[in-house]
Amino acid sequence: MSAFGQSLNLLRAVLPAGGAATLNRAVYEAAYRLPAVADSGFFNGGYRPLLPGLLGVPGLAGAPSQANLYEFVLRTHPGRRVQDPRTILDIGCGAGGGLEYAGAAFPRAGLTGVDASAAAIAAARRRLRAARLIQARGEALPLRDGGFDLVVSVGTMTNVGAGPFMAEAARVLAPGGILTLSAGTGCCMDDIRAQITGAAGAAGLRLLRLTDITAQAMSAITADAPHHRAMIATLPFWLRAEAAEWAALPGSARHRRYHAGQRRDVAAVLQRMPAS
Repeated sequence: MSAFGQSLNLLRAVLPAGGAATLNRAVYEAAYRLPAVADSGFFNGGYRPLLPGLLGVPGLAGAPSQANLYEFVLRTHPGRRVQDPRTILDIGCGAGGGLEYAGAAFPRAGLTGVDASAAAIAAARRRLRAARLIQARGEALPLRDGGFDLVVSVGTMTNVGAGPFMAEAARVLAPGGILTLSAGTGCCMDDIRAQITGAAGAAGLRLLRLTDITAQAMSAITADAPHHRAMIATLPFWLRAEAAEWAALPGSARHRRYHAGQRRDVAAVLQRMPAS
């Protein structure tokens, strides 16, 4: 890790929780101002092996593992629970790659995306002309109650926390609507299930399916490592260590946590219960 990356980690360690979160948002914002990140359409992990139903979306050809994760979260994992949604919201849409995939999977649906990064939303607007795109945080959505049949999110719950994330996702879901997500965590599966079930119940959601996808996430990390190394080499020196951690490249702390069983990725499908 570079001296700059070490300094960032030291700063995170001494800052209060709110200050560390502010620092992370600043780094995230800076990343999306770089063409290598903004033009990719994605800022999330992936899923391997590639699924039979993976759609060939031309604008996403350079990131098959990341598109494949959206295929899994949007269609494979929920299965027949998601048929023909009229309205789709992506919480933490980044540069819009996931929404572009959702539009290909469900061409009749109206698309909305929110992301905390202004630069990410700007990149998504260049990619998606017809989608509604809003700069907002996942725990404070400027959207009306019950407006979406399907809410999807890749990674946002990790940063927002299960309670605030579930509360807002449930609020904007129509009764009977589906929330489908993936997230990274350091908990064991029993703890994850208890955490998600508790947060979901408090928000009026019912957990339908929970799956450990750590092995598939690690397979994607291995498959994508050469591409990510080449991309990271083009970044400013001060961002390279951060990018290597995000990509969980071999040698990074995140990669070691995966191998030690201290980090896992999960996918969950939940449904908003009708009001009693």
